[in-house]
Amino acid sequence: MMQHLQTETLVDYMHGSLTPQEDAAVYAHLEACETCRKEFEAEAALTEALRSYAAREEREMPATLKAEIWSRIRSADPSPWSRLRGWLRPAVAVPVAAAIAIAAYFGTAYLGPQGAPSIEAAYYLQDHAALNSTVPFSDRSSISPINLDNTNSVDTTQQTAVRVETATYTADANP
Repeated sequence: MMQHLQTETLVDYMHGSLTPQEDAAVYAHLEACETCRKEFEAEAALTEALRSYAAREEREMPATLKAEIWSRIRSADPSPWSRLRGWLRPAVAVPVAAAIAIAAYFGTAYLGPQGAPSIEAAYYLQDHAALNSTVPFSDRSSISPINLDNTNSVDTTQQTAVRVETATYTADANP
């Protein structure tokens, strides 16, 4: 005796959701078994009756409601701020912030001490001391004001002396 098909298998066969092997087996069984074929036809009639009832009873959305929905959709021009708010949603902002944090963390490892040349503090101290020693009237200067006359730096044999007479000026109190 042959085993009959279950109702769920017949419904799946009608909707085409069986594998090709199962579909072929159900088709062969329906060709051979009159009881399963009648059950299949009853299920098909019931499905068709339900579809036709749903099509007759389907209610149309009121035209004013449709018009209102479409007018709101057409007038909804998103502003730049609303677009920015969309990007600042946690679903977008959290992964972006995590990627920036990871890049900053690992990026500093590559740009650390070996990336930039370092100058020792002693260099700056020596440079400062050298500059201060050349200032003539500084307390730390090794040059004294006495050594700043022209006699040490210029050949004295080629100098000519010019004597300037002293002039006395008196101001008249009465014009």
